[in-house]
Amino acid sequence: MIDFSYKKDNDLISIGIKTDTTEVGTLFRITTCLYALKMDIISGEIQTIEENGKYYTLDTFLIRSEDENASSAFQLGVLMDSVFSKQEDIAKLLENFHLTEPPLDMFFRENPEFIFTDDEDSGTTCFYLESGSGRGLLYHITRILMNNHIDVIAGKIETDDLLGRAKDTFYLKDEHGKPFGNLELVEKLRKEILKPANC
Repeated sequence: MIDFSYKKDNDLISIGIKTDTTEVGTLFRITTCLYALKMDIISGEIQTIEENGKYYTLDTFLIRSEDENASSAFQLGVLMDSVFSKQEDIAKLLENFHLTEPPLDMFFRENPEFIFTDDEDSGTTCFYLESGSGRGLLYHITRILMNNHIDVIAGKIETDDLLGRAKDTFYLKDEHGKPFGNLELVEKLRKEILKPANC
């Protein structure tokens, strides 16, 4: 199931997504849909909540669209419904959108920061990311997390428009449901995030 809301807010768009899909890759599905429709997340909050013994993903985002038109809300709603409610294969679904890789050298050109620390209170690893901002950054980050079987439990997305910097925080668990801040996995993630920029 998916509950989806869309509201125009001056030059920005506010969206809300609630789904009972809570496995690894849920955030990647969302960021991919937005990237495909040329939308960039400016800020947002990612939550995993429990209601009546069942877990849900509850996310809210403020987004900017590079190609906004009258059908944007409908297109995004249909895409989200296909990805979540019908569980369609996301790669097949997006074939018609001709996705290109985002410009990673732009994001990581100037002093990117990737800080991983275990948070004992929540039993997660806190991942703080600071880098250049722009459409495709979260698509890239969430794909790497998914490919490494990392589950995003919660998070906060912020963009400093004055500096053009993304300042995002994610709370993560590994494939065993454990924090991993002191494991080799941290270096693997760091290298995979930066690898395209260092080639």
